[in-house]
Amino acid sequence: MAFITKWLSFAVMMFSILFNTIDAVVVKKAPEAKTETELIEMQDRFDKYELNDEITVINLGAMSLSQRHTVIALQGLISRDKPALFIDYGSATHKYALEEMEKAGYTLSYTDEDGNPWSFETVIKKFSSYITDGGYILYKTTEDHGQLNTAINLTTLTGFLPVSEDIEESVIALGLEKKEDISKDDINLKYLKKFYKKHKESFRNDSLVHLYYYASGMRDFAIQQNIFVMYIEDSDFTGRLFRDEVMRKLTPSALIFGWCQYEIKFNESASRYGHSVVPSDHSYNLSILSCFDVEQNSFDTHLPDSVELDDSKHYVSLVYSDGDNLQWIQNGFSEFHTWQSYENDTPVSWTFPPIASTLSSVDVKRTLENGEGTAFITGPSGGGYARISKMSSSELDAFSAYTASVMLDSGLNVMTFLDEIKGKGFDKSMQKRLEYFSRYDNIEGGILQLDPNNYAGGGGRVYFSNDKPFVTVGFSLWYPSGNAEEVTNEWLKEQADIINAKKADINSINGYTVINVHPWTVGPDDLQYFVSQLGDNIEVIGINELLAAIKQNIPHEFAQPE
Repeated sequence: MAFITKWLSFAVMMFSILFNTIDAVVVKKAPEAKTETELIEMQDRFDKYELNDEITVINLGAMSLSQRHTVIALQGLISRDKPALFIDYGSATHKYALEEMEKAGYTLSYTDEDGNPWSFETVIKKFSSYITDGGYILYKTTEDHGQLNTAINLTTLTGFLPVSEDIEESVIALGLEKKEDISKDDINLKYLKKFYKKHKESFRNDSLVHLYYYASGMRDFAIQQNIFVMYIEDSDFTGRLFRDEVMRKLTPSALIFGWCQYEIKFNESASRYGHSVVPSDHSYNLSILSCFDVEQNSFDTHLPDSVELDDSKHYVSLVYSDGDNLQWIQNGFSEFHTWQSYENDTPVSWTFPPIASTLSSVDVKRTLENGEGTAFITGPSGGGYARISKMSSSELDAFSAYTASVMLDSGLNVMTFLDEIKGKGFDKSMQKRLEYFSRYDNIEGGILQLDPNNYAGGGGRVYFSNDKPFVTVGFSLWYPSGNAEEVTNEWLKEQADIINAKKADINSINGYTVINVHPWTVGPDDLQYFVSQLGDNIEVIGINELLAAIKQNIPHEFAQPE
């Protein structure tokens, strides 16, 4: 009987995947757009809490990994009331955030009553009242996805503190009492399915955290916001069916936080159900930063009404695909800040996740302070990383509305899409899909990073949707081996010469090129040298100017460069 049930479940899941795949092929006409009022109402997805007047700042450097996970969970429990614990990982972004909190009038407490830096023991003593009944959940080890994530899920449900076996004696000494014990449980796929089935109604259904044990981000936010935490290896086919089941039961346009093993498989799974991924495996302190609203300017990336052009020039826009994910913004955004320090007149455009306006507005403020006059666009694909070619009409409707909502909140007006060209009907299908996004007034155009060929698979073709330009990457500055150490000036000169051979023609798509700059192989110094090798016939402009120029000068119809 168990065998029949197993294979019946398998058949149902495979049928669901097949149905979603077929459903995504036929795209209906985009319905009427939601109103601006409706978009604004969609922005309040997560619960907000007023910060405590005093913020305790702790450094985890001297703690064991087990102690760190316990403190992170404690941070989540505290943040369900008045966020009061900030974990300083020593990054420039955390230093900036703490300075902003102090400017806003919060008292920062770096030491205990004896004048010593906060330790594992002293911080638990200080916040013990936030631990339900002074209880803890014993789990075996931090080096197991199932053990750690199940302990975190139980903390969300019970309010007990998760404690691994190696530090149990220390929490007993602090007066905590064991309430649950999963340390002897074999947390396999069968266990996870049973746990999920029993408790799924207790977790929110518009979000999921997918996080491996060796990352420590997001778990505080998961506890605060009642988000289910899981991790399935992408190489585990049976496990992926269970993960698909979890995703299928989420509401359309859910956010999948964390990260994965195989990017494309994972992202296609999420996209197949209309969801998007927010890479955030190293996003820290979101339980407090999401509740800390700083006064800031929003992005202003409207397309200019007109652009003055020289018909002897070929126009290019350099789009650095760095900063397209939340965790990178929160851990330095180093390429951006380094490039800004050069005070180079060459305009470089940057991708940026609009959801940062909701989850970490202090990082938006830091970016804008150092990026005056810079053209920013969303990371792929607007509301989160998704492949819209995998979505059905209803899923496109939900995801495009959410994207318009977070773009409205952030002030970003230009989108990035990441997808892959498959089949002869791709262009026709993409044209229909873009209409779901272009129907919104605050989305004024975008670029498409299309595989194969390292995002340059679209070859510079342009789609017009509701008279708005969506241009594919025409050239990718991406070192073939993927090894940044192998990049040479000779190679950069060869790439510049390819661009120098482009012709001038401001009245056709042949006169414009979107250049993707790959962050993991082309650093700011490399980009500076590449720019220095561009000829006088090449003019670099911001992406919003390039899109405006295309809108202004070429026929509003699909076009493929020669």
